Amino acid sequence: MSAAASARHAAGSAADGSRSRGLSHLLSVAIVVVVGILLVHVLVETWAQVLSGPTSADPRANLENAAQWPKQLKTLLYLGLAGLTVVKVVVDRLWHRFRTGADLALLVLGLVMVLAGLVNDSSTSLMGQALFVYFRGVLVFYALRAADLEPGLVRRLLLVVAAVVGVNVLLALVQMLVGAPAYRMLGWVDMTWAEQSRAQGLQPHPNHLGHLLGLALLGFIAWVAVQPRVRLAWWAVAAVVALALSASQSRESLLGVLVAGVLIAILVRGSARRVLTVCLILSLCTAAQIAARPDNRAEWERRLDNAFSGFLHPAGSEHRTEPAPPAAEPASPRPAGSPAATPGRTSTAKPKPSATATARPSGPAAGPAPSPSPAPVREIRVLYLQQAADILPRQPLLGFGIGQFGGVVAEKNNPNWHENPKFGPKGFNRYGFQAVQVDSFWLHLTMEAGVLGLIAFLVWLFFVLRPLLAALGRQRRQRNAPPPSAAVVWGVGALVFAALVAFLSPAFEDPLLPALLWTVVGLAWWACRRSREKEASIYTAATEMLPVVRRPSDTSEVNTHILATDEILALARRSRRAGGNRPDGGSAR
Repeated sequence: MSAAASARHAAGSAADGSRSRGLSHLLSVAIVVVVGILLVHVLVETWAQVLSGPTSADPRANLENAAQWPKQLKTLLYLGLAGLTVVKVVVDRLWHRFRTGADLALLVLGLVMVLAGLVNDSSTSLMGQALFVYFRGVLVFYALRAADLEPGLVRRLLLVVAAVVGVNVLLALVQMLVGAPAYRMLGWVDMTWAEQSRAQGLQPHPNHLGHLLGLALLGFIAWVAVQPRVRLAWWAVAAVVALALSASQSRESLLGVLVAGVLIAILVRGSARRVLTVCLILSLCTAAQIAARPDNRAEWERRLDNAFSGFLHPAGSEHRTEPAPPAAEPASPRPAGSPAATPGRTSTAKPKPSATATARPSGPAAGPAPSPSPAPVREIRVLYLQQAADILPRQPLLGFGIGQFGGVVAEKNNPNWHENPKFGPKGFNRYGFQAVQVDSFWLHLTMEAGVLGLIAFLVWLFFVLRPLLAALGRQRRQRNAPPPSAAVVWGVGALVFAALVAFLSPAFEDPLLPALLWTVVGLAWWACRRSREKEASIYTAATEMLPVVRRPSDTSEVNTHILATDEILALARRSRRAGGNRPDGGSAR
């Protein structure tokens, strides 16, 4: 090939490479933009539906009769994000990024769920809908892993979401102080939460507000855990967010933040005092709400009483009947001074009922038909768990089929899903509970995919969490190591938070939490990859600074001693100054 032809080929290759890099950057920006739009959309979706719907006091009627474009737009955003991710992976040939243990575990989990649907007669469309609801949030995780993120893009994304969080904090505080008028001002017509003094902001339920503010507060905890010092103004901001979270009275969010915060204090060296201070602020705000507001105090007492009643009077006890008294025997002469009636016998005289006998049926000698004993009001989640514990042993390994039990997909496919005879002769007793979902993700998952599905899901979460824990472990083992990335710490806290919240809410298949959660986890994985690339660049820079051996006689001039950590860092700093650029793409000062 002539020199001219070689030059043209090189020029063409450079132009193709430039176009490819330009397209890759454009796809990364598009992914971040779509993720930002999706996050804002899920935070205002239900509020937009309420504003565009009828003004019934029944919230379910409002949502069913409201415009459906917000839900359809959300689905399009998820599908568009999936399409951008595939194109980005194909253009940049990024298949190697998706060969981790987490990806393999997710594939196994999907296969287990499909198998659970096949053996339990779930239709193809039903399985497709169920899998989409289970894993739509994970699309955000994969999109962020495929994108070539830059600190500037990430900062802009977080600022947009922070603005929406700030609006919810402000509205929650106004609702806490003003009461029902602040709810009506936003268009809410169901005053259930106003009557219970539970702030909801722009969210359909106070627990949704709790999930949003819980993740935001964990982000602050992760940040203060890695900072040497924090300005007083930031502590004031954290206190305001904690107060808004306490105004929601979301018990599951409170528990999730406190447990995740304590775990962060253990994992991140030297952070215990600052992290536990945030946890203390949240606890004090919650205690103040309970002490100052009779409605909140009554709700806590009612929930605790109902939970204890659920354990004392488990599901099914309301069907137990009191034994009927034996048939009357013929009267026989009794000696003087004997009692009017002996146990097991009936007297012709009608005795005065005692306090201990009021639960027993009374009547003629033959006795009435047995009647169920009354049961007190009980916590619905406890009753569901007890009932499921009796039903699951019939099909323990693969459950009863995805899309068939207690979720949005099951209700949409069959509003009377609980009457399915596979759950028993009388179906699954909802005890008059109006919510369409079973308010426990782990219970829902286990009933639909069985014990195998539950184990596969937990293994997948472990593999998602493992690289983040490994990054924190390296920081703890090295005495002079720099602090870990706040994004990595936030990712660990967010996963623990979601796993705890999932006991008392739909969590991983919720309309709101999955998009937020997997955004945080996606940023945490990006921070891990960025940290590894920086470490690799340091070692590469150190290697390039060593002399090159050209002849055997030169080997005596080569310094072959092993470099210490400080020497490697010094060489890296010199190489950055010489090159004029930092590894993250910015110019050196």
